[in-house]
Amino acid sequence: MVFVESGYITLGLLGLWFGSDIVVDNARTIAKSLGVSELLIGLSITSIGTSLPEISTNISAGFSTAAGVDASGIAVGNIIGSELSQITIILGIAGFMATLSTTRRSLRRDGFMMLSALLLMYLVCFDGFVSRGEGAFLVIIYLTYLAFLFFDEGIVSKLSSHEGLGRNFLYKIILLFVGVVIIIYSADVIVEKGVLLADKLSITESLIGLFIGFGTSIPELSVTVKAVTKKANSLSLGNLMGSNITDPLLSFGLGAVVGGFTVSQSVLAYDFVYWGVATVIALLLLFNHLNLNRKESSVLIVLYLFFMYSRIVFFP
Repeated sequence: MVFVESGYITLGLLGLWFGSDIVVDNARTIAKSLGVSELLIGLSITSIGTSLPEISTNISAGFSTAAGVDASGIAVGNIIGSELSQITIILGIAGFMATLSTTRRSLRRDGFMMLSALLLMYLVCFDGFVSRGEGAFLVIIYLTYLAFLFFDEGIVSKLSSHEGLGRNFLYKIILLFVGVVIIIYSADVIVEKGVLLADKLSITESLIGLFIGFGTSIPELSVTVKAVTKKANSLSLGNLMGSNITDPLLSFGLGAVVGGFTVSQSVLAYDFVYWGVATVIALLLLFNHLNLNRKESSVLIVLYLFFMYSRIVFFP
């Protein structure tokens, strides 16, 4: 019955809110304990945690492809759909709730890496096939960026100067990942029951596909919204920017390492280009005066809505 799916979706939403509360609170505590910025925690720990749905989806698609069942479309579409929704509608929602501020240093470093991650994924996909070696290359680039990020923020020296972190610090890290697990499970429930509900309501397959694509971004949406409500705006922005670096390099790269992927020309010609243009627009809006207000956020939301419309009407 429709009421059963609706009930599960409601429980999933409650799980998202509860899990996000745990993640944001413990992420802020970890940042304070280490003496590092919330932005760094968002770029690293929480972005990897909230990207686990994309990582698992792409690895699964890689195994399917290696076994002779080509799941390349799922892998590529999952990354592009997820990242496009994060950099447009999710960032836009966060900007509507509060003015998101950043620094020129972060935009130059992390914004450049966002564009680089997108461009590198496009380049390995350009000939229509992503080999295992190219997948490994993407993973190595991501690990190099992560190492540079930690070096640039002086993580090693800060860790060595905090000798008394002890069990309580470890407990906070465990709690953070418990929150991430709750978020991912809740998001999975929402997507699964949402697809069943859509099928019962005779909603078109195109709309169902868009819902699934957006569904893998629910963890980022949940953490971002919760971070904004707790006035942890830098954690919110860091999580979104970090995910837009993690997924094209680590998530997609790991999947390609397992099985290799084929990429259709229509995806290269439209989806990649739209994602790239949307990313440049988002970064330019942030560069404008180092924050994102409601008027600028509405531009990002419209970008996502136009993409949905064009995909349904012109590229069903």
